[in-house]
Amino acid sequence: MSSPILFKLAQFEGPLDLLLHLISKAKIDLQDIFVSEITEQYLSYMEQIEELDMERASEFLNMAATLLYIKSRALLPVKREESEDEDFIDPEEELIERLRAYKLYKEAGERLAKLEERAKDVYYKLPEELIDVEQEIIIDGSDADDLYRAFLELLRRRNSETEEAPRRVEIKQDTFSIRIQKRKILRRLRQEKEIAFSSLFDGQASRMEIAVTFIALLELWHIGELAVRQKKAFSDIALVYRGGAEKD
Repeated sequence: MSSPILFKLAQFEGPLDLLLHLISKAKIDLQDIFVSEITEQYLSYMEQIEELDMERASEFLNMAATLLYIKSRALLPVKREESEDEDFIDPEEELIERLRAYKLYKEAGERLAKLEERAKDVYYKLPEELIDVEQEIIIDGSDADDLYRAFLELLRRRNSETEEAPRRVEIKQDTFSIRIQKRKILRRLRQEKEIAFSSLFDGQASRMEIAVTFIALLELWHIGELAVRQKKAFSDIALVYRGGAEKD
């Protein structure tokens, strides 16, 4: 003889949760359920409670009373005054509506729990002080267009590499600014006279570093410190030192 199934109330969030469990086990659609058919199963579960928490058990007992009432009404003929009363609420229909609503909330809760679990692996960058660009930069000419296209292509490749690379937990604080990037670029240009646009970035360059470097290049181009050259279509952009202004 098999031992009786023992369970704790903590296994279920409430009486509606237990009812949904019974309906799921019986593979009955909520549209087709007759509450009276699962009353015996519900009462059987109530008799097998291993630990009884009176405060929580009152919810389950109240539901048991409701089920018994619905079952008793199913065995008795419907009173004429009830059938003609427009304000009369069928307790079985009301319970089924509650079950439908509870099922929707439960499914939504499960989806939110999954999203919360995924969010544990997401790390957010600490807020930083934004650097204001005092001088408005007016861009025109083919040099700026070439530079902008190179910038977009670099960002596209960087996004692709980020998606394919394994996730890292360590997050480093960025320590560069537009002023610092301008100085670095000018130092190299004065030494080498001509440098490749792609050489300004290593494989670990963040999107923020790429964006700040691009703004620094635009400022240097605007004040005449550098020119942009491209020998042929789709080739690397060359940055040529012009020495237009000595301030940075």
